[in-house]
Amino acid sequence: MNRTGRPTWVEVDLGAVRANLRALKAFLGEGVGIIAVVKADAYGHGAVPVARCLEEAGADALAVAILEEALELRGAGIRLPILILNGFWPGEEAEIIRRDLTPAVYAEDMVLRLAREAARLKTPARYAIKVDTGMTRLGIPFEQAGEAVGRCLAREWVGCQGLYTHFSSADDPGHPATRRQIDRFRQVLADLPAARAAGFRNHMANSAGILGFPEAWCDAVRPGLMLYGINPLSRPAPLTLKQALSFKTSIVQVKTVKAGTEVGYGGDYVASRGTRIAILPVGYADGVNRLLASGGNVLLRGRRIPFAGRISMDLTAVDIGSDPQAGAGDEVCLIGRQGSEEIAVGEFASACSTIPYEALCRIGPRVPRIYR
Repeated sequence: MNRTGRPTWVEVDLGAVRANLRALKAFLGEGVGIIAVVKADAYGHGAVPVARCLEEAGADALAVAILEEALELRGAGIRLPILILNGFWPGEEAEIIRRDLTPAVYAEDMVLRLAREAARLKTPARYAIKVDTGMTRLGIPFEQAGEAVGRCLAREWVGCQGLYTHFSSADDPGHPATRRQIDRFRQVLADLPAARAAGFRNHMANSAGILGFPEAWCDAVRPGLMLYGINPLSRPAPLTLKQALSFKTSIVQVKTVKAGTEVGYGGDYVASRGTRIAILPVGYADGVNRLLASGGNVLLRGRRIPFAGRISMDLTAVDIGSDPQAGAGDEVCLIGRQGSEEIAVGEFASACSTIPYEALCRIGPRVPRIYR
């Protein structure tokens, strides 16, 4: 691949994102909408390119966390409906209405503020109601949702697009909390006046909920991690997913060292034999967690290579052994495939003692994204 500048980069396969959306559509069948989650810069993949890809591939809507993320998409020409999952803060109402966005609301006064601003602008606004069914995070408590929804629906200048909730434990199919949450949400929906709720798009299933709980699909689902080719469950997924992201760098220097040579901060790594140490221009400021030094690997020339000593902010050392052919300029894979070997996002995250969501989001903005 021809590129200039610092030889550390992320490759994003938009074809894989498109294929994952197609596979999901086939898995869901007709009648279930797809609200694609692209918050946190599309989980580190790049919000605008991924959103464009999903819009072209037939997603029904997008979801972000905060207004700034929605404005980035609107500024890039994305026209799909956009749900703002974390709602909005006082003073953001006018921008939300002007940009035709759908914020979550989790308190009645939020609907009142939207209605007042919509009346002032003489432009209707819309919103979605977040119901807390057991996550104990944002949301109107499910016990109070019926009366609260009724009062919200009575407001002029604002239209409710539907209700939704979020699962706390769907990645553990045996956890009883998910079925409790499903039952609570369905009861809230059953108590809605049918005439007022016509046209709502209600949803509760995230990626884990989609794969593990078909009874939670409702009118729409909210896939996130699975769109990027990652299975959030510990068991095989019931559909084929293609990992979209690879994290790569290149060797910038190789040093031949004797047995007993100390490598890196603190001299934690001591060469047990004569070997070659390769220096990589990537570090924890780029998302290479320091915990990887205690058992993680990279791929070089299709082989697994161990880290050598502490990972620095901008540089990392690996022990490439006596391979005389490996040298400066050789590509090294931190996440992705080389030959028959692969380091999946899940493996990378596990070696960092974290989850794929965090591992992806921690790949820093100074690492350029290349799209294909």
